Amino acid sequence: MSSANAILVEQIDAVLPQTQCGKCGHGGCLPYAAAIADGEAINKCPPGGDTTLHTLAQLLQRPLEALEQPAEAPQLAVIREDECIGCTKCIQACPVDAIVGAAKQMHGVLEAECTGCELCVEPCPVDCIDIIAHPQWQAAHDELARQRYLNARAANGRARHRARNARLEARKAALTDKRMARLKQRLSPAKADSRAVTSTTGTPADGSPTVSTTGATASAATSSSSRNSALIARLQHKLSRLAAEDPKRHELEQRLSDLQQSTHAVPQQTRQLKMALAAAEQRRRLAERHLQHCYRQAGPDEIDAAKQALEQARSTEQAARAALEQSPSLD
Repeated sequence: MSSANAILVEQIDAVLPQTQCGKCGHGGCLPYAAAIADGEAINKCPPGGDTTLHTLAQLLQRPLEALEQPAEAPQLAVIREDECIGCTKCIQACPVDAIVGAAKQMHGVLEAECTGCELCVEPCPVDCIDIIAHPQWQAAHDELARQRYLNARAANGRARHRARNARLEARKAALTDKRMARLKQRLSPAKADSRAVTSTTGTPADGSPTVSTTGATASAATSSSSRNSALIARLQHKLSRLAAEDPKRHELEQRLSDLQQSTHAVPQQTRQLKMALAAAEQRRRLAERHLQHCYRQAGPDEIDAAKQALEQARSTEQAARAALEQSPSLD
């Protein structure tokens, strides 16, 4: 990018509202500014509305066009916290880090930081996010106050979006470095030596030390188990292709039986029971939150129905837990 083009992109970006909503078809206001500098239409920004459209037309000396989508007044995302399940999907979607919370905890929106981009609405699996008119915009009763609010929102949105992008890039680079370090360690010629556990446990009559190889043995056992699983699959495939009267069949069946007895794997039934228990626990938590919501805002009938739903969820969870405890050992 030439210096002149870079200056033009900065000028265009300074005009855009910095909601980072992506409604223009780009991943933020800066990419859209770069696209406009390359000749893309200037009428794709609903949050900017007619004001931004006129300013861009004047800056770039282009003819005015009608907005592709209706203009939008400043908005605010609001999470109905009683219904939030703490999935963190809205946090991951927010382009300006305006949502706070932790996994399996209620989330909240920072009013002063939210740009009203609506990107948090679609990922929410329980549809507990509302989009309303921004209170600060409604509180601005004259044009000067509104322009001050828009300028502050744009400056804040730009800074937070760039800070978030920098943080994500740093995290990506750190993960890449870790993967490369693990790969180098695995490819290192001294890998076997670094993994071996050598400790003197006694002194034989000839004076040479006794070396313990517990770590290497454990690693070899794990590797052996993986090889056994692969061998079992191959033997089963061979057996499926042999005729019933084939003399090799008995020998292969005996080898398969021995391998299956010596290989310890988590039964498929146990994995399914774990998944069922996790789902039951999630339903119970949702039922508890719904009951708390009914206590605050619903009538007696809704409260009774919520209590029954909670009791049923608890019974389901107890049954799933009991079934898992009675399942075969994972040892």
